[in-house]
Amino acid sequence: MLIAIGSARALPGRRDDLVAAASEIVAGTRRDDGCESYGFYADITDPETIVSVEIWRDKAALDAHMSHPHTQTFLGAAAELVDGIPTVAIYDVPR
Repeated sequence: MLIAIGSARALPGRRDDLVAAASEIVAGTRRDDGCESYGFYADITDPETIVSVEIWRDKAALDAHMSHPHTQTFLGAAAELVDGIPTVAIYDVPR
């Protein structure tokens, strides 16, 4: 099982747009084969930062997700909305 934890800080005045883009990808991703959990959450210490927490069955499922149209649409939109480079840490954990 893979756990991916990401973080992105919105550009000034763009948090609502980033949250809207994140909200759009959730429903499609939760239907992706191998997606066990997927969501975005507020960073309570920095209101401009959102955090993603994803759980995937395996690397193949995560790789497939990255090629889906809903993922590519989100990544394109997010590129215009985030300050700097988002961070992502992926952990391969036993069940």
